[in-house]
Amino acid sequence: MKAKIFIALFIFLLFTFCKSQTSEPVSLTQYPNLYSETISKINNIIPTKSSYYGQPLSVFLQALAQQNLIIKAYDPGPYNNKFLKLMFINDSESSTKIWRNFYVEPHIEITFQQPFDFQQASTILNQYHWFWNSNSENFYKDLIIAKIEFWYVSGISDRDAPPK
Repeated sequence: MKAKIFIALFIFLLFTFCKSQTSEPVSLTQYPNLYSETISKINNIIPTKSSYYGQPLSVFLQALAQQNLIIKAYDPGPYNNKFLKLMFINDSESSTKIWRNFYVEPHIEITFQQPFDFQQASTILNQYHWFWNSNSENFYKDLIIAKIEFWYVSGISDRDAPPK
């Protein structure tokens, strides 16, 4: 019985430690500033997004980094192995609070010219959850971009605006 309690406590502490190392909670009071800062940086890239079509994802990621836009989470399209969603918040609790308070989270949706190996993408996703990291970046970096859409960039509470 003591061994089971010890093991459960160890797993809980390990999970808490790992989560604290990878999640970055965002409070509702700081979110409007974070949104504004992110949108001002995104607005520098939107006019040139088509120049990245036909280029590898790595070129676009470099442009994001030059604007100090840090990708923190991602989601490969579960029904489309040519789709990748890049996000700027990696804490699911923060995301839930943001949506419950009628705010939006800007993100980038990328469609690639060629499909990727969804089974391998799922393995990487399961290993690192949704956190963007060097392994996920290395997996996607050589894929050629067909289309880029910036979602929820028209206002912190505008859920109806089309992507740019």
